[in-house]
Amino acid sequence: MRLGVVEGVCWAIMIGFGETYFLANALRLGASTLEQALVVTLPLALGAIGPLISLRLLYRAPRRRPVVVVLTALQSAVLLVMAGSDAAGTLRPQGLIALSCLYQMCSQGSNTAWSSWYGDLVPPDLRGRYFARRNRAVHISTAGAVLVAGLLLQRLEPTALIQAGGGAGFRVILVLAALARASSAALLARSPEPPFRGVAGPRRTARFLRTDRGSAAWRLLAFGAAVQLGTNVASPYFVPFMLQELRLTYFEYTMATLAVVAAKSIFLPAWGRVVDGHGPRAVYPLAALLTALIPIPFILSHGIVLVLVGQMLSGMAWAGYELSFFSLILESSYRRTRMPMVAAQNVFNGSAQLAGGLLGALLLGATDSRRVVFAASVGARMLLSLLAPFLLIRLLGEARPRRSELLLRVIGLRPDTGLVHRPIVETEDEEAAADPGTEEGRAQNRREELVRR
Repeated sequence: MRLGVVEGVCWAIMIGFGETYFLANALRLGASTLEQALVVTLPLALGAIGPLISLRLLYRAPRRRPVVVVLTALQSAVLLVMAGSDAAGTLRPQGLIALSCLYQMCSQGSNTAWSSWYGDLVPPDLRGRYFARRNRAVHISTAGAVLVAGLLLQRLEPTALIQAGGGAGFRVILVLAALARASSAALLARSPEPPFRGVAGPRRTARFLRTDRGSAAWRLLAFGAAVQLGTNVASPYFVPFMLQELRLTYFEYTMATLAVVAAKSIFLPAWGRVVDGHGPRAVYPLAALLTALIPIPFILSHGIVLVLVGQMLSGMAWAGYELSFFSLILESSYRRTRMPMVAAQNVFNGSAQLAGGLLGALLLGATDSRRVVFAASVGARMLLSLLAPFLLIRLLGEARPRRSELLLRVIGLRPDTGLVHRPIVETEDEEAAADPGTEEGRAQNRREELVRR
C-alpha cells in the first residue's frame, strides 16, 4: 500500500510532464484543425480497445499484475519513442496522433486491471482513507509537475508558436514523463497481488443486460456518451484558442491548466457532501447544467482573466458531474458486472468524443470561428442537461452509495476538465441475490420491476 502511494506520485509526474502538453506539442508541429481534433479525441476512442483487451486477458488468465506492469512499461516506451522521433526530426502531427493512440490503449487497459487489483488489495475498512490519501498525493504531484513542465517550456521553447524551430522543451518533458512511468512499472512489479476470482464472463454480463437494472445502466451510459459528444464539439479547441488566438504564453497556459486542477480538487469534497445529502439523481442534472455553461467565459474572453474564470468553472462543474455520474453507475449495476460496465463506458465515451471532435472540426471549417464552435457546444450541452431529469426517472436502484463508499482514482488530465476520475472497481463475491442468473437474482429482478411500475 505504501508502494502504491509512491507509484501514484510517479504516475502523476508522468501525466504532468507528458499527456498535459500533447495538444500544445501538436500545435508546435503545425497541426491542422482536423489534426487538433484528432490528437484529443482519436486516442480516447481507440484507447477504449485497451480495457476490452485487458478484460479478455483477465477472463482467460486471471492475473492482474503482469497485465498492469507490461502495459505500464509500454506506455513509458511510447513516450520515449515520441521524444526520440522528435529529436530525429521525423515527428509529425500524424505520428504524434498515432503514438497518442497507443499511449491511451496502454493507459486505459492498465487502469482497468489496476482498479480491480487495488480494490482487492486494500482492506475494506481502510479503503476510503487510503484512496483519499493516495489521490491527495496524486493531485499535489500533478500540479507540481504541470508547473515545472510549464516553466521548462517557457524557458526552452520560442515565445510564440508561429516561430520556426523549437522542440527542445517538449523533448525534455517527454523524457522526464517516460522515466517517471518506468519508475511506476518497477514499483508495480514489486507490489503483491491477492487472489483473484475473476470478472463476470460474457454470459453472466449478458444475463445482467437482460434485466431491468441492466437496461437502465445502458441508458445511463448512452446518455453520458451524448454529453461527451456535445462537450467534445468544443473541447479540442480550447487549447488552440488559448495559445493561437489569445496568444497566451506557455506559463499563462500552465496557470490556466492549474486553475482547473485546483478547482476540481477543492470542490470535489463539497460535491461529495451534496451527493450524500440529496442523492446523485438530484445532483446530476445540476452538474450537467453547470458543464453546459463552461464555454461562455471563453466566448467572451480576450485575455487570461476570463480564461481563468472558465477553467475554474470547468473544474467545479466536472467534479460534480463525474461524482454524481459514477454514483448512478453504482446504483445501476452489480459489483461483478462493474468492470464490463466501466469498459463499456470507455467505448461509448471514446466513440462519442471522436464524433464530437469531428463535428467541431466541420463547424470550425465552415465558420472559421472557434467562438461559434463554443456557442454550438453550449447549446448541445444545455439541451442534454434539460433532458437529464427525464432519464433519471427511469433508472432503477434502491441503494444509494455514499461518498465514503464511492472510491475514485485519477486516470488522466485534460486541459479543459482537469483531473479525470474513475471508480475503483471491486471484484469480491456478492450474495446470490446479486447474480441475475440465480433464482434469488430472478426474484430480485421481479421485485425491482414491481418497484419501477
